Amino acid sequence: MGVLNCDRVGCDNIMCDNISPTYGYLCSECKQELIAGGRQDIDTFMGRSPVEDRYSYVWEEEVKTEFTSRYDEDE
Repeated sequence: MGVLNCDRVGCDNIMCDNISPTYGYLCSECKQELIAGGRQDIDTFMGRSPVEDRYSYVWEEEVKTEFTSRYDEDE
């Protein structure tokens, strides 16, 4: 069995489970970044190197901390 490298420029992830007949393999991290980035040109996305700050779980946690549910307040 061969290695299934992510076909996105600059991504070194292997054993990718996502495949497109047009773009090739895409790792889970890049797929999540593509989804999180909203509608965009896939050609451009695939030609741009991943950057951790584009979609950061740290940022996600900051947003969740800042905008809490009114139902989660202490009673």
